[in-house]
Amino acid sequence: MTAPPPTTRAHRSCVVVARSCPARDRMSRPDSPLTAAESDAFLRSVENVHAAAFQHLSGTRDQASVVGFVVQLQRGIDAVYQERFRQGAKPDCQSGCSYCCHTRVEALPVEVFRIAQHLSQRAGTQLNEFKDRLKKQVSAADGALSWQDRPACIFLEDDRCSIYEIRPGVCRKAHSFDAMKCATGSADIPEDLGLLLDAEALMKGTSNAYEQLGFESAGVELGYAVLQTLSDPTLEARWYRGERVFSQKAGQSPESGRDEG
Repeated sequence: MTAPPPTTRAHRSCVVVARSCPARDRMSRPDSPLTAAESDAFLRSVENVHAAAFQHLSGTRDQASVVGFVVQLQRGIDAVYQERFRQGAKPDCQSGCSYCCHTRVEALPVEVFRIAQHLSQRAGTQLNEFKDRLKKQVSAADGALSWQDRPACIFLEDDRCSIYEIRPGVCRKAHSFDAMKCATGSADIPEDLGLLLDAEALMKGTSNAYEQLGFESAGVELGYAVLQTLSDPTLEARWYRGERVFSQKAGQSPESGRDEG
């Protein structure tokens, strides 16, 4: 896999801005909408991240660097997560706790490509066996009616993430202050609202920057997208040329929005 790029000063500054959200001392509840101040702060954070990511990506022309830039997003989420819990209340998550690994995970296309690159390093027989298991997992997930029926993430091994270092941003922000509620599938899982907003601002702002430059950036179901990428060696290159590769696979008309100018 291509070595990740160094953290950029512009993206670090966006992380600092994202941390300014006034909701940082509130718990997230399903029936607790954002206040006007919280909503305004979140939108400003998204725009700041968008501007910084767009500036960097605009000067990045090669495919590996464009895909690798997503590492900045993931480092940013890790940074706000670690800072948030350094002094405050600690989440109830422990090593081996994997309730959230039974939910649907949507990743950015660039996150999918990095995971596929990592998996492609496996020996041919081992990779083919993994793809066969992934096909069965994707099929089973499509037929699941609830999270209890949904198969565990294909990357969960012995209740631990086998791709932890390159896991998607949505997995990096996941946390809970009550593991028992996670175990029962409660709709009222207590989370840190400030952390969620900080992480979401980083994710949405980065995604918007990719999209503005003509790269497909909408979240895609992780297992399905990884399977498609491993099955089609041309997928990443076609994405880089501006093709909507995952929309096309889902039965929608392909589009080409990339300006190579």
